[in-house]
Amino acid sequence: MKLITFLLSFCGLSLAASARPPNYDESKVAPYTLPDPLAFKDGAKLTSRDQWPRRRAEIIALFEDQMYGVIPPKPALVRTELLESGDAFDGRATRKQLRMWFAGDNTGPKIDWLLYLPKGATNPAPAFVGLNFYGNHAVHSDPALRVTDAWLRDDPQLAIANNRASDQGRGRDAANWQAEYLITRGYALVTACYGDIDPDFDDGYTNGVHVLFPPPKPIPGNYTTSLAAWAWGLMRGMDMLEKEPAIDARKVAVIGLSRLGKTALLAGAKDDRFAVVIPVQTGGGGTPLAKRDYGENVALENKNFPHWFCGNFRKYSDNEAALPFDQHMLLAACAPRPLYVSSFPGQWFDPYGEFLSMKAAEPVYAFLGLPGLPATEWPAEMSPVSSTHLGYHRRPGEHAVTKYDWECYLAFTDRAFNKKIDWQPTQTDTWQGFTRDRFTVDGCPCWVATPKTPRPGNPWVWCLEFPEAFDTRTGAAKLVEDGYFYVHMSVGNTFGCPTAQAHLDAFCRHLVAKGLNPKGTLIGVSRGGLYAYRFAVRNPDKVVCLYGDAPVCDFKSWPGGKGKGPGSKGDWVELLKCYAFKDDAEALAFKENPVDLLEPLAKAGIPLIHVVGDVDDVVPVEENTALIEQRYKALGGTISVFHKPTVGHHPHGLDDPKPVVDLIKTYTTRWDIENCK
Repeated sequence: MKLITFLLSFCGLSLAASARPPNYDESKVAPYTLPDPLAFKDGAKLTSRDQWPRRRAEIIALFEDQMYGVIPPKPALVRTELLESGDAFDGRATRKQLRMWFAGDNTGPKIDWLLYLPKGATNPAPAFVGLNFYGNHAVHSDPALRVTDAWLRDDPQLAIANNRASDQGRGRDAANWQAEYLITRGYALVTACYGDIDPDFDDGYTNGVHVLFPPPKPIPGNYTTSLAAWAWGLMRGMDMLEKEPAIDARKVAVIGLSRLGKTALLAGAKDDRFAVVIPVQTGGGGTPLAKRDYGENVALENKNFPHWFCGNFRKYSDNEAALPFDQHMLLAACAPRPLYVSSFPGQWFDPYGEFLSMKAAEPVYAFLGLPGLPATEWPAEMSPVSSTHLGYHRRPGEHAVTKYDWECYLAFTDRAFNKKIDWQPTQTDTWQGFTRDRFTVDGCPCWVATPKTPRPGNPWVWCLEFPEAFDTRTGAAKLVEDGYFYVHMSVGNTFGCPTAQAHLDAFCRHLVAKGLNPKGTLIGVSRGGLYAYRFAVRNPDKVVCLYGDAPVCDFKSWPGGKGKGPGSKGDWVELLKCYAFKDDAEALAFKENPVDLLEPLAKAGIPLIHVVGDVDDVVPVEENTALIEQRYKALGGTISVFHKPTVGHHPHGLDDPKPVVDLIKTYTTRWDIENCK
């Protein structure tokens, strides 16, 4: 009940406002028939792809006439004025604040736009454009952002009172927009406050941009609504972006949440200059099927939001069967451009109906020779599915755009725009059939193998030593196949010493700055266990999980040879030099081996995975993995150990690494769920 109350409050209505109670029982969903988007209004079927633009125009005209109202044309005058510009995000971006006027004398309605543009790009950047609810100043805590003077819905948590914002609301909506993350991924962010375009209440169309196209009396049944006006505003934003040299206007994705998700869908369907369309958790009147009669229904939409839908739409209240269209047709009208829909568990928003609507739009993409949605059943939470042209995911959590959502959208738009990370390589080759870029960081040789289709969030696996030894048995090759980047920095035979750790820190910063996930999985093979554990202990916030394969966890055992194993005299001498130990005694008194430093990892909840050969006489299990397992469990940590009863130190990995791969994917998904909050 708490979640439902929150959602209704967000939507500006109460339970008492219901015209007909929403249906939340799947068994009460009656059979329904959807109109065919591939049939003209006279009933004739489309027979060739070149007929689609005419049918698409029919669909859009139908929605404008019967649901959203007519979207006006571009006005005779659209002029932008630069209000402010400067550096943002430690110099990684340029901030622009522009005011859009529609009269030559700076009177009448205006729209204030915020642009964050990535710096240092060799080509114009792709962009996301969308409207915000709370003002541009709420998108980030950046003190240079101007506090909006637009109409806003009152919200004490966002410091909005008497429909006006205040400086206390600065940055309150930052989590929904992830501006710095978008810059890191090489995208511009463009946004304006929807209240600038039209206040969100039933005012008889007397405010905002409606003064540019005032309604005649009586108001026609298809007159421009608030939703149509907001979509019109997004289209004017596209006019602006076509003149912005820092943005590639051919690569602009339109996005929006809730009612502004409806807006993004309407604008994206109407205006094919938007290259990708991403409506998010729209609720009824957006992506879910109306004829399903689940969650928000047409009667509720008309009663509670009369300014969102035109007068002609009233005749479908309690009469969804009479609709000559359904929302799958608006989704289909985005074709042949890529379309991505995402859901959350709010019943009011009918997440299952969103998926069904996508599947009902899919035949249009197939008719145009484009790939559909690769799912026949409703995908589980945290299981995004996408082709080059249709994408969908659902996740747990609240009604919002989370970091995880953005990761999924970026994975989709990266593919749509053929956008790849520029590692500025000095050499490019292949590893296990994947492109591998070689470059230098902090004076050390590095490389990254790139998956053909990166998993959302660009997760990575870092083998700190011996990255090409037994790489199929450790599961590294399978993980890259499943969307993980595989990375390595060569710091030499330095046993994870402080000097080596400084290099590893620089490499990790480079990976994240280039757009890989802030957290990755570490693989420590043999002596690589020293490197991996010592890095993880110092950087637990950068680690998803740690996989040690016959790992050295105490250098007294190897190369010291102070236990059951023979050790390695030459490596012991090198280790003393690397750590600047004066003698054996100082080394043996050292208390920063992995077996000594587990508490920070347990406190951070980092899962451990070990694979060991039980007859390993080089790195004896009882002096290394067994101690880690005993001590980590005592600290409340999670550790999984896979034993190979008759195997020594070699071969590393498993005959079938699937159990390890599955654990790493599970732990990655757990981290993804954290990003849903």
